[in-house]
Amino acid sequence: MSVRSDISDPHTTDPTTGRPVVGLLGVVTATVDGRSVPVPGARAQSLLVSLALHPGRARSPQALIDDVWPDEPPRSPKNALQTQISRLRSVLPDGALAGGPGGYRLLLGAEDTDLGCAQAQARAAGNMLDDGHCQEALDAVTEALGLWRGEPPEAVRVEADAVEAALTSLRTAALLGLRRFGEVIPLAKARVAADPADERAAVELMRALHGAGRSNDALTVFSSLRTELSQRLGTDPSPATTAVNADILRQMDATPKVLHTSGLRAAPNALIGRDDDLVAIEHLLAGSRVTTVLGPGGAGKTRIAHALGRRAAARMPVAFVELASLRSGEDVASAVAATLGLAEADYLVGGLQVARIHSIQERLVDAFSARPGLLVLDNCEHVIDEVAAVVDNLVSATDAVTVLTTSRSPIGSTSESVYPLPPLGAAGPNSPATELFCLRARAVRPSVTLDLEAVARLCRSLDGLPLAIELAAARVKSMTVEDIAARLDRRFTLLRSVDRTRPERHRTLHAVIDWSWNLLDPTEQAALRRLCRFPAGFDLEAARLVAEWADVEDVSAAVDGLVDQSMLTVVETQLGIRYHMLETVREYGEEQLDVSGEAAEVAARVRSWSEAVAVRVSAGYSAGRPAEMVLVLEAEHDNLLSVMRHSFAHDDSDNVCTLFSVLGYFWAMRGAHAEVLNWAGRVQDSMRRGLAGTPDDNAAMCLLVLAAHFAYGGNLRQVARMRVYLRHLLRTRPGMAPGLRFDCEVVIHHTGGRGLARKLALASRSEHEDVRCNAYVVRSMLAQNSGRLFESIRDGERALSIARRRGDLWAVGSTSQTLASSYGLSGDHVRAAEYYRTAADVMWEMHAYEESVQTRTFLAMALIGAGRVAEARPLIDELSSPTGQPEWFVDGGAETTERDGDGVGARWDRAQQRSTSASLTAARAAADLEDGSIEQGLTLFREALAMGGWPSDDPTDPFMSILVCAAVGAHVLHRRAEDVRGAVEQLLRTPWNKLMPGGFYDIPMLGAVACAVGSFEVHCGDRELGLQLLAASNRAVGRQDFPSMRIDRHVTAARAITGDRAVDSGIARAAGMTRHAALQEILRLLSLR
Repeated sequence: MSVRSDISDPHTTDPTTGRPVVGLLGVVTATVDGRSVPVPGARAQSLLVSLALHPGRARSPQALIDDVWPDEPPRSPKNALQTQISRLRSVLPDGALAGGPGGYRLLLGAEDTDLGCAQAQARAAGNMLDDGHCQEALDAVTEALGLWRGEPPEAVRVEADAVEAALTSLRTAALLGLRRFGEVIPLAKARVAADPADERAAVELMRALHGAGRSNDALTVFSSLRTELSQRLGTDPSPATTAVNADILRQMDATPKVLHTSGLRAAPNALIGRDDDLVAIEHLLAGSRVTTVLGPGGAGKTRIAHALGRRAAARMPVAFVELASLRSGEDVASAVAATLGLAEADYLVGGLQVARIHSIQERLVDAFSARPGLLVLDNCEHVIDEVAAVVDNLVSATDAVTVLTTSRSPIGSTSESVYPLPPLGAAGPNSPATELFCLRARAVRPSVTLDLEAVARLCRSLDGLPLAIELAAARVKSMTVEDIAARLDRRFTLLRSVDRTRPERHRTLHAVIDWSWNLLDPTEQAALRRLCRFPAGFDLEAARLVAEWADVEDVSAAVDGLVDQSMLTVVETQLGIRYHMLETVREYGEEQLDVSGEAAEVAARVRSWSEAVAVRVSAGYSAGRPAEMVLVLEAEHDNLLSVMRHSFAHDDSDNVCTLFSVLGYFWAMRGAHAEVLNWAGRVQDSMRRGLAGTPDDNAAMCLLVLAAHFAYGGNLRQVARMRVYLRHLLRTRPGMAPGLRFDCEVVIHHTGGRGLARKLALASRSEHEDVRCNAYVVRSMLAQNSGRLFESIRDGERALSIARRRGDLWAVGSTSQTLASSYGLSGDHVRAAEYYRTAADVMWEMHAYEESVQTRTFLAMALIGAGRVAEARPLIDELSSPTGQPEWFVDGGAETTERDGDGVGARWDRAQQRSTSASLTAARAAADLEDGSIEQGLTLFREALAMGGWPSDDPTDPFMSILVCAAVGAHVLHRRAEDVRGAVEQLLRTPWNKLMPGGFYDIPMLGAVACAVGSFEVHCGDRELGLQLLAASNRAVGRQDFPSMRIDRHVTAARAITGDRAVDSGIARAAGMTRHAALQEILRLLSLR
């Protein structure tokens, strides 16, 4: 970076990063070329500090020597100083340190240091406050406080502390201006505790307490300050402080007296993410005599109950009764009476007299009959029966009382409405859970830098549970977010609190769950520990298979009990009711399972359950019900994956292959091919131990999924091995479903052999509809690759008709894709667009989001080819933005999150991402060209090639081959052929005759290559060769996915250069060729170059 020579220049930070050039608020650093690096050596640091504290001003050598060696100067001080000057120059931007007659100086302004920047921010914030812009002032202060990275050097500490104190005071003033009193109170309290004679801090605390409705507490602060000043300094508070106290007294006298309220506590800080819950619960309170807020420990029930109480207190008396400390249910009524201050005497409640009475229950009824009031009973679960009795007695005796309870289970009153308190939303960096974590983390370490995406992931791992989030945020004091996330497997050890204001039961996560566990009966405890092996939840049938044995005779009753105790949550899905366990509860359950001696039995039962699910799913696929099976796999995905991992660890190859058969198929449908490849090697290793125990259909699906992915990745040796397994399977498994048997037979046949043709002919007349459908699909694809478009479309339409009749959505989508491609090859982009739209919609309905997005990209290209550019552009814009796309697609299809950065799966992921970006850019390029924006369109085509990784290590990738042909064609048609000579040379270097062993070729693809290279040669090279390639491409039915690949356009362009006679002669010579003869001609001609 360049350093300004004029120190009056307003630029104050490194332009590449926005950071100050010199960092003094922590480890001494210098920012060079956008990178902040620590300055090595204590002497060099002291030298930089001395210079930076006087930016732009020369410091004499002696002054610098005194600062760098304050105790004893070196033997040759000037030489030593010169050495340090040289060292310092090596870590500063060029020209930043200048020497002259007056000594040395930094050519920087005051705000080029983080200390100076903080001082400037403090001045700016003060001006903003003076102008009434409190939020802007708060933002400026927060940004300035974020400059502190640790303890400043000793020489800077006094000045830095003064600036920090000023900023802290400004933050408090801004928060007061914004009426965020709850946030001010703990800040001001801390300052008063540090110095009880600090009048400014005392005034800020008084104002915050008064604003929060705690005027009496504010007056107490003034009284304590007056006593402190008198005893320590012999003085009184200043007139300004006394005026604040007097103003509070005047406002208290002018305010109507609030009805008597007891037991409520002021909020210690802001309540995050609960506005909608507060409104919903208040709605219930308005229509129900008794409302219970349900939730597991740590969900924030007490906080929300206090917030509701404070909101209600402006309208009616509120009594807040904490029951957690009770050890006997007999004490419930007494606890309520004690909170109200009731005894056997006359008392005033809400300003009305209560008569002398003889039983606690009667006293409570009398008190709450005086006027409408709210009774809040907090933490009822351990005395639930007695709470129910007290509440029923009250609501039946008087209609003036409304009751709000918090509990881990309903109280069971006939007047009760329940509100299950949900976890905090944790979906994304702006979620309430993320906000809560960041606020609490910055409270313990204001200078912490937080990656919001990482915080969001951590909060999701913590189930959005407020207590867990706050405990995790407290660990930021000494750990990074990534460190915390990495240690969540030991969350009970990790997440502990030293906050003495928390109840003992909330100081560790373990204590929270212990409290609930001890309220369960033995049957419920047994069910919980057995059901903890379902990370994705479970239905009642799964619960019966896994937990209903020995001392659990009726698992449905046990599950109901766990739901009542908030140990399970209930979710209604398209498949019916499912039960979910928080991750914290699951981990606790694992602890209990380990000590119960039941772990082996539970593992065996879960394994049996998983195999039953896999068999059910494979049967559903064979029966043409893939949409229903997708719902099953979405629900059970994480459960099956967990079991598969366990089976890998215990060498259970049969279970591995059974589960991989459906998970692999599911991942492939989702476009998560990288997941298949990440697991493929391990699955293959498991298969070597045999498939004897794997059900027939699952064994077939497992092998077919592996064979398809090995083939697509070009791993022919592994494909051959899969064929050996498939042949053995076909000989030994007669019970295989007909459709799967047909698929296996197709895979083991040679693609160009007559045996396959006979097999397809017979299959197309099969009695089984799925076999006929699959046969027509295969024939359609083979005909398309051979350029026989009429046959391809005919068989595709037949397959589509069967798929629709069977209701097989996946077959409808995939067949529509094939038909769209065939119509596109023929140049009928209107029909192609119709089928691409059908395929994309069906795949979206099947939740195959990535496949749907890719198909919609081809839809956009087809629309452009059909001349409907205006219709294509909004689609391209939508596809280019992740907004609105389901999370599974946005995460890139990362189903298992097991990633090897250099592994085949990770490489596949990167290739897929490049392919998607390149295809969208190419579609935009084609649209620009059709609209006449030639330069922009050609530039985008070249950008698309770069995005796709061209020149590629794998030039045979079908999509990249199409993209290169489209880009070359576009440049040739617009007379910029020389700009893509390198791409043409790469096409020519590709060994097309060796790509598909056994004589199988994608003839339309080679036709497209011939068109692109031939047109280039006509314009820039051997015209005769180019005309021969163009003529052969026409006979080979070359692909025409993009308008720039249309053969007729290139033929027209060739006529303009060579004349009609030469073009017509070439076309006439090629007209008599068969498609395969045209293919051989193309291969021969390409080899000549």
